[in-house]
Amino acid sequence: MTWGAKFLSAFSLNRHLAPVLSVVFAGVLISTLVAYFSTRDTMEGLALGQTRQTLGFLNREITSRVRDTTSRLERWSQEELYALALEDSYLGESARTEAARRMAARVTGSSFDRVFLVRPNGVIVTASNPDMVGSFTVGDRGYFQKALAGEINMETLAAGRHSNVPMLVIAAPVRTGDGVIAGVIAVAMETARFAEDLPLGTFAHKTGVSYLLDTTGRVLAAPPGCEADHPWPDWRMDQVRQSAASGGPAHFREADVERVLMAETNTETGWYLVLSADEAELMHPAIRMAWMTGGVSLATLALVALALAALGRAMAGLRQSEEKFSRIFLYSPDSILLADMETGRIVDVNETFITRTGYSREEVLGKTSGEISIYVDLKDREEFHGRLRRDGHVDHFECLARYKDGSIATSALSGQVVIIDNRRHLMTIVRDVTEVKRMQEMMVQTEKMISVGGIAAGIAHEINNPLGIVLQASQNLVQRTRPDFRKNLEVAEKLGLDMQLFDQYMKLRKLDVFIEDIQSAASRASAIIRHMLDFSRRSESRRTLCDIRTIADSALNLASNDYDLKKSYDFKKIEIARDYPPDLPDVACTATEIEQVLLNVFRNAAQAMAQASPPVAAPRIAVRIRGLKDRVRIEIEDNGPGVPEAIRKRIFEPFFTTKQPGIGTGLGLSVSYFIVTKGHGGRMIIETGRDGGAVFCIELPTDERLEV
Repeated sequence: MTWGAKFLSAFSLNRHLAPVLSVVFAGVLISTLVAYFSTRDTMEGLALGQTRQTLGFLNREITSRVRDTTSRLERWSQEELYALALEDSYLGESARTEAARRMAARVTGSSFDRVFLVRPNGVIVTASNPDMVGSFTVGDRGYFQKALAGEINMETLAAGRHSNVPMLVIAAPVRTGDGVIAGVIAVAMETARFAEDLPLGTFAHKTGVSYLLDTTGRVLAAPPGCEADHPWPDWRMDQVRQSAASGGPAHFREADVERVLMAETNTETGWYLVLSADEAELMHPAIRMAWMTGGVSLATLALVALALAALGRAMAGLRQSEEKFSRIFLYSPDSILLADMETGRIVDVNETFITRTGYSREEVLGKTSGEISIYVDLKDREEFHGRLRRDGHVDHFECLARYKDGSIATSALSGQVVIIDNRRHLMTIVRDVTEVKRMQEMMVQTEKMISVGGIAAGIAHEINNPLGIVLQASQNLVQRTRPDFRKNLEVAEKLGLDMQLFDQYMKLRKLDVFIEDIQSAASRASAIIRHMLDFSRRSESRRTLCDIRTIADSALNLASNDYDLKKSYDFKKIEIARDYPPDLPDVACTATEIEQVLLNVFRNAAQAMAQASPPVAAPRIAVRIRGLKDRVRIEIEDNGPGVPEAIRKRIFEPFFTTKQPGIGTGLGLSVSYFIVTKGHGGRMIIETGRDGGAVFCIELPTDERLEV
């Protein structure tokens, strides 16, 4: 075949292929455009969805932290110590010292920068930072004025007077025992420090940045390296407000770069949560896919491959999300139940639920919470589910829960409706707050003891004067009835009275015994009053480093000599078991006061065992001392009848006693309580022993500085 024939043949072939090639080209072009716009919408939807999730997480985390801080501050404001610290008295001065120590301890290891106490005139009387006291006033601050009006509130400050940086301040009123507002307690946090643990900057794109802004556009917190010194301009803040109101993205141009942002408003603080990214980077996957598919003839295969790759990435992300949810579900420290919303039947529970309640997975799956009787009161279940259907979520709903072994626990329930496999499910998180409630009751009891003790000390001061007259009169009776006293003999001789016979009469009628009883009772009452007055004013005793084992042995030696027919017990007949480890740290304390505390507890245990019905056959007192991390714990356990719950709640109250009239005054344990808690900064509680007896637990700190 000649060259001309070959050319004509090739031209004819290409001419027939032209329509096919045109169709293929059109198909490639159409599929490329479809893939581009479809991928663009998909990637934009995924990016915006991830952005909404990130904003939602930030919003919930900030709300949780603020609510936790507000709740904590509300509990602090109810502590009697702060109301006492606002008084202009010698007790107020002592209370301010203790309040400053307590505030500093609460700042340590927390996100708080400072805690301070303010009088109604705006003057700071004490604070965790001593340099705040008297350096400025806060009377013109909005948070102070609202708290002084009785409202717990918060305020974002553009610049704090103490640190000159943006601050979040939460304030609560401090009330006296009769409900009068005595001042304000406040917690201040630098907004940058408050947000330093938040995932600002943790965004799916390289140019993605997260900010916290106030309503004026001032940057409260931003990732390292981002500009935060100047407020955002008004035009950009308009974009932020538009996005926060609509829930959608806002687009703007900055430094010749097209950017997209999304914003959300935190209802607790009023802050704007803003995430911003380069729009070109956001759309980069779609552009890259279009270039890859547009230049090749095998458009369909390339598109399928890319679609499968994109689907694989999406599925991988979905699997990662499911794995994260599964790990959170399985290993959460709180109990979690997952129930079908329509039927109410449980479809899954986590390991914490199984461990805490005692139910196996087989016992609860397929049943409702009402059928397994986990609610003590079914009305709580109805109210919880009713609020969930009405609001879509429930936070911190408190109720009583019953475990499999019959024990009752106080629980805080949080519920949320989630979609799984296109079905609505109820996810319930159950947090056991029994111990938290017990600690709150203990704090209230401690503050009540301090208040009642102050009143008792005032009464004791008034009793002291007539008590001195009684003691002096009894001494004069002894002196003026002595048969060997010269003045007595002279007066008796004038009256014709035989003093020897008179002395015999006194002894036969036991008048001398009665006078001794008056002196003994008056001296004992005087000693008790002296102790009470010492506890009501600032202690002037010097603390030294003491071996607590020596103090305990000394108290036991004193108790072993404590025998009297009127007391109905003999301490020497009680078995004493000592358990002292050899490596106990020394304790900074006043040895005589701690010895008096232990002696009071020993006597109380001996009397309880002697007065038990029937009497304890083999009375025994065990004294155990243990060294903890920063304190020493003393446990004094008897095998007596124990103390009922109703009495345990009042056992440290002044003048409260279960003994017969004339046997006890009800001041021994209350005085001991004040020595340990107020005098030494320790802790004193009563528990039930393993054999049903009483266990007094005394904890004394080992890191207290010696008083000068």
